[in-house]
Amino acid sequence: MPTIELDHAVCIVSGMCASVAPSLFRVADDNSEIIVLQTTVPDDLLDEAMNAELCCPVEAIRVVDG
Repeated sequence: MPTIELDHAVCIVSGMCASVAPSLFRVADDNSEIIVLQTTVPDDLLDEAMNAELCCPVEAIRVVDG
């Protein structure tokens, strides 16, 4: 099953991932970081995960086939 890797050192907390994949990502209440809600991607959320990876402006997200 695919997993999500988020490089917090690269992430600029744009929130794009949370916009396109709200089941997988959210912005922390204080806007300080992106929180990955599910590191293992269920089949029904794979499209959302891939969209989040593509939409990230700094390429901080990787969907890795496990």
